[in-house]
Amino acid sequence: MTLGQRIQKGRKESGLSQEELAELLGVSRQAVSKWENDSGYPEMEKMIRLSQLYHVSLDYLVGNEQEPPVENAPAKGWYVSRELAESFLAYQKSKFTKISICILLAFLSGALSYMAVYYRGIGNIISMFIFIIIIILIINLVISDNPYKKIWTEPLIFDAEVLKQLRIAFSENKKIYRSMLLSGAFVFLTGFLLLPEFYWAVPEDLEHILYALGDAVSGIGGYFAVYAWGIWRAYKVLTMNEEYHNHKKKKKG
Repeated sequence: MTLGQRIQKGRKESGLSQEELAELLGVSRQAVSKWENDSGYPEMEKMIRLSQLYHVSLDYLVGNEQEPPVENAPAKGWYVSRELAESFLAYQKSKFTKISICILLAFLSGALSYMAVYYRGIGNIISMFIFIIIIILIINLVISDNPYKKIWTEPLIFDAEVLKQLRIAFSENKKIYRSMLLSGAFVFLTGFLLLPEFYWAVPEDLEHILYALGDAVSGIGGYFAVYAWGIWRAYKVLTMNEEYHNHKKKKKG
């Protein structure tokens, strides 16, 4: 069995597509295809990662052993390289930016519907246009492929240095995301619950402006709160993976 055949065999036994394996190793799908066809060979760093991912020795992978060792196999898990971790975080930031924009636009659309009392034609048109944008964004989120599903469902394996750097980055940004989450939640609740209660303080013909302002403020708060929560959760699943899965097990139990 050639190196390419062993790489392909390990990939299939791990339930990975070429695209998923390429994502894990930080290479292109074409590179994986070349390796499996013996038209190219992975670098030593990639060979080490492949052996960790497949739970086999380097000797087996290069053909010095006929069968993969059964005992003393490393703990199973989803191997996360530095490239994969950075790619996952970038994906989550993009995803939650879109979700947060949907929330902001939904409340702005509500605000404009109140203002339609004063600007009936243009207010309704803009509100409907925003609603169409929201639907397009939601459809895009639903149909987009998520190559990182296993990060949420399986234990993760890291190089010690990669995990250390992730924890440092999370520690440095934790206060920022916490402030965004708490401030966003406060602003959201202020606009959603508090501002409408001041209807008695404004003339009756201006009440709609107060309600529109409440929706706009809620949208801004919701945007920052949801975005910060999404990124916080992404860092947490990477840097506190064991605690994350233990918590999930307790909730199921």
